[in-house]
Amino acid sequence: LVFAVGLLRGRPLAQMLMSAISLAVAAVPEGLPTVATSTLALGIKNMKSHKVLIRQLSAVETLGAVQVICLDKTGTLTLNQMSVVALQSLHIGIKVKEADFYHEEAKIDPYQSDESLRPMMEVLALCNEAMPSEKGGGLHGSPTENALLQVAIAAGEDVQELRAHRPALKMDYRAEDRPYMVSVHDLADGQFFTAVKGSPAAVLELCRQCSINGQLDVLSELQRNAILTWNERLGADALRVLGVAYCISEDINAYQQHELVWLGLVGMEDVIRPGMEELMAQFHDAGIETVMITGDQSSTAFSVGKRLGLNGDSGKPLEIIDSGHLDKLDPSVLAGLVDRTSIFSRVSPAHKLRIVEALQRSGKVVAMTGDGINDGPALKAANIGVTLGEKGTDAARSVADVILEDDDLKTMVTAVREGRAIYDNIRKSLHFLLSTNLSEIEVMLFSAALGRAEILNPIQLLWINLITDIFPALALALDPPEADVLKRPPRDPNAAIVNRSDYAKLIRESGIITAGTLGAYGYGLMRYGPAGASTHAFMSLTFAQLLHSYRCRSESTSIFDTKNRTANRYLDTAVVLSALLQLLAVSFPPLRGLLRLTPVNALDMLAILAGAGLPLLTNEAIKEIHKNTVNQDNQHDH
Repeated sequence: LVFAVGLLRGRPLAQMLMSAISLAVAAVPEGLPTVATSTLALGIKNMKSHKVLIRQLSAVETLGAVQVICLDKTGTLTLNQMSVVALQSLHIGIKVKEADFYHEEAKIDPYQSDESLRPMMEVLALCNEAMPSEKGGGLHGSPTENALLQVAIAAGEDVQELRAHRPALKMDYRAEDRPYMVSVHDLADGQFFTAVKGSPAAVLELCRQCSINGQLDVLSELQRNAILTWNERLGADALRVLGVAYCISEDINAYQQHELVWLGLVGMEDVIRPGMEELMAQFHDAGIETVMITGDQSSTAFSVGKRLGLNGDSGKPLEIIDSGHLDKLDPSVLAGLVDRTSIFSRVSPAHKLRIVEALQRSGKVVAMTGDGINDGPALKAANIGVTLGEKGTDAARSVADVILEDDDLKTMVTAVREGRAIYDNIRKSLHFLLSTNLSEIEVMLFSAALGRAEILNPIQLLWINLITDIFPALALALDPPEADVLKRPPRDPNAAIVNRSDYAKLIRESGIITAGTLGAYGYGLMRYGPAGASTHAFMSLTFAQLLHSYRCRSESTSIFDTKNRTANRYLDTAVVLSALLQLLAVSFPPLRGLLRLTPVNALDMLAILAGAGLPLLTNEAIKEIHKNTVNQDNQHDH
């Protein structure tokens, strides 16, 4: 366009061709790929200092768009340090505190209080993979198994002697279609002791009899209802609840014939990690929905979710889905349900994958946490897979995008903040490059339309591009996160990095810079003629572009807002160094001759700085006015 307009105005072909080529080189933000890659790389380095390891470069950008985070309850939201705190038989309810047993605040001997507790403790010791340490004092097993073995030892069981007298013949572990564990032991008289523990409702289904203070009786419907009620109450106290049953039979598979004897319920506490309630609130403030995924039953999951405040302060009810129903739901129906669900209970590893996929079908950008071998498919399917550095398995780490090296979920907030800041900084650098390059095009277009001497020659254009495009753009990529970065909703992942409203800003801001440059050019033209005017335009445009970098730091916080404005020493250094190089260009004779500049005095410099500074003040004033208008509109809406 500049080339065509220049020719129409009678400019020489060679001159316009050189100017057009130089302008094309200067106008294209060729430094943007370098800036974007550098921003992402520096962001990864910065996150590493916060104990967040990023395994995929693309994950940095995706972090800023996360809309839902799916959280494992056990070990992530809780400490995964299980302890038995309640026992409930059909005869008595007992509280357990630090290896002591209490009934109605009175310390008791459990076996003297209820004869049914002895076989219950035997089941907990036998149907258990945990092993007492050979050196004494410790247990080797999962937190749940250790807790069950500890309460059996506290009640008085000699675990090693018990296991020696009742050797295990087989163990059937929990599975998706079997929510309980079974162990069968040889009693050496042709009979077998079958021990069962697991989901209370599922274990209860296997029982035909019950033990009441050591006496066997047929399990009545009234007793079944009482057991289920106790189960709900314990779950409502945020306890993980297990049902316990046994039988002595000549049939090694007696439990399959529903011949078990019900013994009671075991309530275990897994303490919520300190600060998790505040962390959930931080996620909600950032516009990120929190979804808890747990293998616990619904009553336990609901109680934990309520304590964590998973539904935020919106006042909406806390929605929960029992994952036992997931397999029956059509994918499209599930996608509609998950959009308003905060808790999934009784979840298996296969269910986790379905939940992630359903959330994605509903249009969400999903982050998934997990540390187990079976979490791999869900971690891989999620937009962002997050695992733990110390407790995470090799399988989980190999597919995760983000690894929290300190195993602290709170660093996930840091990761989201940095992810948003990095995307913001790429936008800032792009906005700076496009607006400043557009101002160069506008100046040259005006020059071509004027039909007189060039305002800027090709070498000056390339110099401006060299001075203003590299250092300030890189410094903007290092801008610290803005104060409100975690108070905004996540960005739309489908939105263009430069949207329609941005184009209007680019045209307005570049136009104001161009006006300042032309003002300085007019001053020089009146005083010194075309050569001096070109120098004034060259100096003014360069300084205006350098100062414009401060405008690009924020869409809402102006230079007048000293309270919320953060410092960027990299940008300050870049602007000062670039300005010194610009002053060198006009004061160092060889360089001045190369650029075809004329000397400037103090008065000229004031005119140049006015042409450079007024655009910054004008653009920042417009930003401040727009911000105040938006705030007033929001106040009226409320």
